[in-house]
Amino acid sequence: MTDRQVMDTGRIIAAHGRRGTLETQSGDLLPYLIQGRRLRVVCGDHVQWDYDEPGVLAIVSAIAPRTNVLERQPPGRPGTEILAANLSLMIVVCAPIPATDWFLVDRYLCSGELMGCRLLLVNNKSDLIEDKHDTLLAEYSLAGYTCLSVSAQDNLGIDSLRDALKDQTGIFVGQSGVGKSSLINCLVPNADITVGPISTSTQEGKHTTTASAMHSLPDGGRLIDTPGVRDFVPAIPEPQFVQAGFPEILAVTHQCRFSNCRHLREPDCAVKQAVLNGTISQRRYESYKRLFHTLTG
Repeated sequence: MTDRQVMDTGRIIAAHGRRGTLETQSGDLLPYLIQGRRLRVVCGDHVQWDYDEPGVLAIVSAIAPRTNVLERQPPGRPGTEILAANLSLMIVVCAPIPATDWFLVDRYLCSGELMGCRLLLVNNKSDLIEDKHDTLLAEYSLAGYTCLSVSAQDNLGIDSLRDALKDQTGIFVGQSGVGKSSLINCLVPNADITVGPISTSTQEGKHTTTASAMHSLPDGGRLIDTPGVRDFVPAIPEPQFVQAGFPEILAVTHQCRFSNCRHLREPDCAVKQAVLNGTISQRRYESYKRLFHTLTG
């Protein structure tokens, strides 16, 4: 039995089920266990903890109120799953190879809009020229998103990415194989994260990150790396909230004939007219409809 019994707060920097690592207020790293069956912590959580009796492990007993959460509907299971918490910046990473799933990009951006995060769309592997990819990236710039071209391979644009992360709690999201782990290796000295190849048969990335982990950046700020995915459905409580995740759609909804317009088959819909006029991307509008229908079943 140790006499070192203290109550403290800390931040979760790695979560693996009911175990993981937390950072104390003084900057020490401790392995932790969760107290009770109902408590679920994620990377980025601020928690209350106490030492166990031997004084070796931190026992996490409570979670401080979260400013926001990155939450999804897990495939094939009821309910929702929280992936990370207390974020100020979401960085959606894409690349020419593997071919970008732009509907997946839209779903991450939608989630970030609803969370109130700053958003950054990062085009990695910019050394690979792909005209169609660049054309679709231009749609996001027109919609008001900040887009940054980088290359982890050639170290291009890494300083700009580092500047964007300064003093932020950011998170990398995106499909497998787009180079999130390679970018972290550029940003975090001695990170030494395993980088996986692209499958030659499917041209899809392979999962190399298996759990979320938070890294401290040398110039200030923190960055959470997440496992790559092939699908992501944001946890949105009501389908009508989807439009708030597409700022160019939300900007014209007040012009619709009906205040509860869903922008699907309703007459005198300003959103549909904007799509016909070309002021809203046809593909982004299609993305909105797909997500709306996914949430309504």
